[in-house]
Amino acid sequence: MKIKALFVAAALTLAAPFTQAQESLSVDDLLKLVKDGQVQDNRAFQERLRRFNSSKAEQENLVNQAKNDRARLEQESSNKEQQFQDNETKIAEAQERLTDRMGSLKELFGVLQQVAGDTKAVFQGSVISSQMPGRDQFLTDLIAVAGSSSKLPSIEQLERLWYEMQAEATYSGHIAQYQAPVVLPSGDTVEKTVTRIGGFNVVSEGKYLDWDLQTGRLVELDKQPGGRYNGPAAELESASGVALTGFWIDPSRGQLLKIMGQSPELGDRVDQGGVVGYIIIALAVVGILLAIWRMLVLQVERAKVYKQMKSDVADEKNSLGRVMAVFNANKHADTETLELHLGEAIAAEIPRLTRAIGWIKIISVVAPLLGLLGTVTGMIDVFETMSLFGTGDPKLMAGGISQALVTTVLGLVAAIPCVFLHTLAYNRSRELMMILEERATGILARQAEQQSKAA
Repeated sequence: MKIKALFVAAALTLAAPFTQAQESLSVDDLLKLVKDGQVQDNRAFQERLRRFNSSKAEQENLVNQAKNDRARLEQESSNKEQQFQDNETKIAEAQERLTDRMGSLKELFGVLQQVAGDTKAVFQGSVISSQMPGRDQFLTDLIAVAGSSSKLPSIEQLERLWYEMQAEATYSGHIAQYQAPVVLPSGDTVEKTVTRIGGFNVVSEGKYLDWDLQTGRLVELDKQPGGRYNGPAAELESASGVALTGFWIDPSRGQLLKIMGQSPELGDRVDQGGVVGYIIIALAVVGILLAIWRMLVLQVERAKVYKQMKSDVADEKNSLGRVMAVFNANKHADTETLELHLGEAIAAEIPRLTRAIGWIKIISVVAPLLGLLGTVTGMIDVFETMSLFGTGDPKLMAGGISQALVTTVLGLVAAIPCVFLHTLAYNRSRELMMILEERATGILARQAEQQSKAA
């Protein structure tokens, strides 16, 4: 009713200007219009009500159909679940019957699976696989079959397992040459002729190769073990027929070769000594060069002195000749004066004969002290590392320990030859000085004897 009153009010409001504009439209006409509109609204309402009732029946039919579908599906699900449980029971019974029928065969297949797995690991790590790749695929299939509950290994598979194991043992005793891809240290892969020595090593062009398990390829070692080991490898490759040649076999199948490649060379060890190590080496070189120089000079001087000892003519190109020249210049002096002149001449020759020998001795003493200094500084580094990082990782302390040991070794290596060469040079110079003193004493003795006879 409220809606109807509002509709009448709105009609009156809208009709007011129209009434003013159409003065001929009376109130009865307006009432008739309102009545006609009410009739039309009732008709529209009845139409909507009819459509609603019709749709309601259709929706009820759909709901009933959905309920029927749900009931059908629930019944079907129940049937499936029952069927699933029945199948589970049948499978369990079948498994139990299979277990009873297999008996000891099940244990046998377990052992077969383990043996096949061990053999596969051996094949993958064997260098023989570089000559015959793909051998492990058969073992992979056999392991899958032996571990399956629905399949059984065949007699042919069991016989082939025995055959492959026997073939591995046979090839391990043979030396073979064949073509195989080789990965070079530069990363390039080239086809090369390689020589396999049993199941231990593979060489090519005098270089050892490593069998990489990850990539399944032969890889040339970045660092070869050295000429002592590579030389026989080249001889083995070039050998023919029944010729016998020596060869270094790595029984660890390449692991020892890798360890040898990681060991530092002489240059690396010297570098571990640090600055102190290089100073010791420089001093050792200087000391050895000084010793060689003095040994050559004294050897030449010794030859000249021995030649002078056989002649009465003074040659001032050697030390004895210069002493004899002093005697000739003071031949008429008294014994005391001549002794002073000869002593002066010998004293003048001593620096020439002992030149630089003292430096060799100093180096022989300083070198071990520098080695001790390097030991102390290296241990200081070790203790600093221990205070910062603890003792959990020995590799962090290896640098300081290496410096300590290497500098000690370098100090001893420098000192030992310097001491030896200093002794040789000193004895050689001492020999020449003894000759000069002996000759001077003889000259004085003869001079005193002549003067005694003249008096």
